[in-house]
Amino acid sequence: LRQFADENEALLIFDEVQTGFFGSGRPWMWQLKGVQPDIVAFGKKTQVCGIYASKRIEEVEQNVFAASGRINSTWGGNLVDMVRCRRFIDIIEEEGLEQKIAERGCQMVGGLQGIARERGDLSNVRGAGSLIAFTLEDAHTRDRMLGDLRDKGLLALPSGKSAIRFRMPLVVTSEEIDQALERIEACLPSRVRA
Repeated sequence: LRQFADENEALLIFDEVQTGFFGSGRPWMWQLKGVQPDIVAFGKKTQVCGIYASKRIEEVEQNVFAASGRINSTWGGNLVDMVRCRRFIDIIEEEGLEQKIAERGCQMVGGLQGIARERGDLSNVRGAGSLIAFTLEDAHTRDRMLGDLRDKGLLALPSGKSAIRFRMPLVVTSEEIDQALERIEACLPSRVRA
């Protein structure tokens, strides 16, 4: 996409509303992938919504930063939101949460990969930081497992046709990851059928 955008004189835009703001173990998911966009949209966890852009935006006459009224957002932020967001960044940096969520993500992915090798009921384990997912045989199996997980006090979301995804908080502990893995293993289709 980066090459395509450059060859066609287009700006490469990434939507980091879900993936940005330290959830991947880095401030922005694109930093893990090694492809720098020209524009990034962000929101939700930052407490404000917006975009940031590289200098390439200056190649576009009357771009949203040069012409008043070219960009608008329902949640475009105000002083209180911006102060709160800045405080969140301070806390994340002071408490080393970026590194901690990267480590917890590795723990969760490693644990799920071990379960997949041992049990074979789940596949395509993937993720970084707090963004974790795996795939099951079909949607019915996935939906049943989501209900079983909920009954055990572990919240997860459906994703795609047959995947389960987790969005863990930045402050999740190693012990909580171990508990989550135990609950996931207990809810595997083969365990439920047995």
